[in-house]
Amino acid sequence: MATPDVSSIDDVTFREGLEGLTPARIATLYRRAPLLRPVSDLDQVWTMFEQSSMVLTAHYRGELVGIARVLTDGVLNSYLCDLAVAPNVQRLGVGRALINQVLERCEGTELVLRDSDISSGFYEKLGFTRVDNAWAIQAAEV
Repeated sequence: MATPDVSSIDDVTFREGLEGLTPARIATLYRRAPLLRPVSDLDQVWTMFEQSSMVLTAHYRGELVGIARVLTDGVLNSYLCDLAVAPNVQRLGVGRALINQVLERCEGTELVLRDSDISSGFYEKLGFTRVDNAWAIQAAEV
């Protein structure tokens, strides 16, 4: 089901938590955004969200149109795992509003994220700075 075009961010409501979410709704949004995450295993999708420190959502007429998922220790470090916004509300400020709410709730921590070439300009406009001092390894490969 395609969401009608939204004319203003004032038509979008924001919430914190998992209430009203389902793995299928999350997977649908990720595919539409697109956010390149493995979403075929809905049990894994739900576990990702249950284990998160914070989940913020954006809704238009009851439909999920944006989501931010965060891991944080609440003191030093916060990691924005996912930010997905449906195409029909992109450029209305939904992503910016979700990021601002994350920053408010994670005040005092350093918020880091991984991005793609598609979204790097978005994060730069919001004041994020690219960092070079990071390393990654798949835990299954250890």
